[in-house]
Amino acid sequence: MGENETLKFYIVADEYIEYLSQFDNHVSWNKENKRPYIGIVLKIENHLYFAPLYSYKASYNKYKDNPSFIRIKNRKKENVSIIRFAEMIPVPLNAIQLLDFNARGKKYKDLLQAESDFINDNKEIIYSKAKKIYRNVVKLKIPFFTNISCNFVLLEKKSKLYTNAEDREEVNINNTEITCEVFEELDSIKQKLECNNFNYVEEFTLDDIYMCNPKTKQYVPQNGNITDTLIIRYTNDDDKQIISKKRAYNSEGFEIGTEKTILKIDDINNAEKLLNNLGFTRFLRMIDKNYRYENENYIVFIQVIDHLGIFLEIETKKENPDEKEIKNLIELVKSFKLKTGTKYDIRKAELWYKKQQNT
Repeated sequence: MGENETLKFYIVADEYIEYLSQFDNHVSWNKENKRPYIGIVLKIENHLYFAPLYSYKASYNKYKDNPSFIRIKNRKKENVSIIRFAEMIPVPLNAIQLLDFNARGKKYKDLLQAESDFINDNKEIIYSKAKKIYRNVVKLKIPFFTNISCNFVLLEKKSKLYTNAEDREEVNINNTEITCEVFEELDSIKQKLECNNFNYVEEFTLDDIYMCNPKTKQYVPQNGNITDTLIIRYTNDDDKQIISKKRAYNSEGFEIGTEKTILKIDDINNAEKLLNNLGFTRFLRMIDKNYRYENENYIVFIQVIDHLGIFLEIETKKENPDEKEIKNLIELVKSFKLKTGTKYDIRKAELWYKKQQNT
């Protein structure tokens, strides 16, 4: 979806189009059309914009060339469709889905392929027109273009509200936690926690795909160290998310706070494809089985990672812990009388990443 990426066709969720239609009558709505409402997705001013594609009509021949549209031609140089940049809309990742050419009939598939070839051969022109219409509407406020275009600024605000309300959660966590490796059998660890008045709560498996953008250096490991993370996480069929974590550490390297953004998603594979199109690639996959225990003051996770080991992660329930709490957590671990390592600031993803790099 960046300017250097191949442009692809996407479908927008009906619910999202219906939502935006409440605020701007320029939002195109063709629910009764037998074919899916498709278009391309462009990155404009740090927003993802869906630019709709329409079948060509004879009336379009009267249009004088301007930044609000581009005619799409097939291999015979015939006009077959048109992209209306004036009617492009901001879209969140969870409202768009990559169009599968192979699921279409041969005639329609051939048409889509011809359109795709033209669009990518003219990618620079397409981005130039999209940026010009945005500038003419948002910054220059030229009456001709504001009258025929969507209200981009308003729809950006409404799109953000839609995402916040339906699918995204932003949390600033003033958490204090430690993590150490344990050299005992799982049953032994469980028994010692229960003997120290910790109660079993639940067990679950986290299947995490770590993503980074090599070009922009976002979330890229630095010298093998993983701090901020962008993760596609599968817990179960009802719990699939994209999670961004920005961590804060104290002077000794212990995590003391996390700024977390969570985006609920419907499909893990589609989420990864969308991030790929934004320039992000997978660099790590980690699967760990978690056993959660609690008492009044602390939460303990026993984490089992195949081919890596067993770890104990402990965090306090205090809302605003101070740095002295780290020492309290270490003393708590020691009170369990477990065989542990001497490091209490282990980052499991880093260990797994470095192990794979060395194999």
